Parts: sequence; structure tokens; C-alpha cells
Amino acid sequence: MKAIKLTREDRAVNFIAILLSALLLISTAYPLYYVLINSLNDGADAARGHIYFYPREFSLENYRMVFKQHFLITGLGMSVARTVIGTIAAVLVTALAAYALTKEQLKFRKLYLAMAIITMYFSGGLIPLYFVLHELHLLDHFLVYILPSLFTFFHCLLFMAFFRELPKELFESAHVDGANEWFIFFRIVIPLSMPVVATITLFVGVNYWNDYFVPTFFISKESLQTLPVILIRLLSLTEAQQQIQQYLGNHQSKVTMESLRYATLFVSILPITLLYPMVQRFFVKGMLVGSIKA
Repeated sequence: MKAIKLTREDRAVNFIAILLSALLLISTAYPLYYVLINSLNDGADAARGHIYFYPREFSLENYRMVFKQHFLITGLGMSVARTVIGTIAAVLVTALAAYALTKEQLKFRKLYLAMAIITMYFSGGLIPLYFVLHELHLLDHFLVYILPSLFTFFHCLLFMAFFRELPKELFESAHVDGANEWFIFFRIVIPLSMPVVATITLFVGVNYWNDYFVPTFFISKESLQTLPVILIRLLSLTEAQQQIQQYLGNHQSKVTMESLRYATLFVSILPITLLYPMVQRFFVKGMLVGSIKA
């Protein structure tokens, strides 16, 4: 194949595009790298500042101190449990609803779609939601993390768009062979829909992991608090800072409050960051599935 000859204008455009991409990469990746190198540096030494490219005095004491704080470990475990259970449940429920809504013979299908579309533009607000959760006895309960977020219509639309692209002959042949809808959904539809499943899993998982709204307003038990809320308190509340500062002083550690923040922050973002490479090959295909039609 004959190579395409680039003009001077083409080279200039390519150079500008590469330069802008590099600047964007640096501006987005460096803050994360800065947190990492400061969390891996001795806390007392890091207080002197001027750490920009690599740890000046390497130390894992910050992370040891993080994992000695029982409330941080509890918050991390609660975040993991909420994210894993909530993501699996939400993806399954949304996929089931989308599969049903793609069936033209479903009774009241247009009514269900109209009701779901309304939820994309209007909500009852915080106070009505609080009263509903109170009446359902979900306040200060782990299920408040799961049940209210089981279904999102935007994700349902993505599933519906993907399901419509599957060959109808697969469903017809499966019905001829005597397969029921449950068998078709779990043994045919889901295995063929992994790109959109991975995409929705990423969306839902990131939302669950980063969410601090639900635990802030609907959870008062310390044992049910998630890591984002604990991190916010660690960064902002004077009482929490004083307790940790007293703990650090009693143990004669070189860890400072600032270095502990860096380590805690990196621990909180690492799990969800590692999820992206695992689903990257599905992500683009899952986002570009056909046109979204109700």
C-alpha cells in the first residue's frame, strides 16, 4: 500500500494535535502522580515541600498509618461492599428492564417508557426522598445504598439500543428449540452484550464508589459510612484532624496530617482507577451502540 504523503499543513496540524494531547495528559495525570510521590515520601521531610518528580525520602509509613486507622478500614470495606453489590444488582435489574421494554408485545410498554422518561427530567427532591426512605425503614440501613439506585433510565436506553442490534433470528431459533425468556436472556443476550454491560458497569461502579450524597444525608451510623465521606471529614473537620493528630503524636511517628491525607486519597482512588484498563476494550464499542430510541 502506497504511503500517504503529508503536506506541510498536515504536519503542522499533527504537531499541534500531539502537543495539545501531551499537555492534556500532563495536566490530568500529574496531580495524581503528585499525590502518589508525596504519599510515598517521609511525612516530616515532605513538609519541607519542593517534591515534584520523585520521593525525596522514600517511606511506606504513611500507608501503614492509614491501615492502622480502624475507621478508614471500615469505610474502605463499606465502599467495596456497596460498589460490588450495588453494581451487580443495578446492572442486572436495568438489563432485565431494558430487555422487557424491547419487546413490542409487552402490555403498557409505551406507558412504562413515558413514566421512565419523566424520571430523567424531574425528581421529587431531597425532602420527599427522605420521607420515602424513612417510611421504608431504609435510613441507617445498608440497603439504602442499593435499592434507590437499582434502575437508571439512561442506562436502560443504552441497553435497549444494544439489544435491538442483536439478530432476531437468534431469538426465533431459541424459541423454536423451546427456550424460555430467562434462558434466552442469561445464555444468549448477556454473553453477546458484554460491551454495553462493561460500559454500564463502569458508569455505575464509579458512581457508587465516589458517591457521598447518600451516606451524608441518609446514614448516621459510623459503621456504615463509606470512604468518600470519611475522606471529606478527614480533610475538613477539625475534630477528626485533632483526633488523628493526637494519635500520630502519641505514636511518635514521622507521619504528618498532610502526608496521611495524600496516602488516604490515593488509597481511595486506586481501586476505581484500576477498573478502567479492565473494561477499556469494551468501553468505546459500548458507548457507540446504534441510535438511542425508546
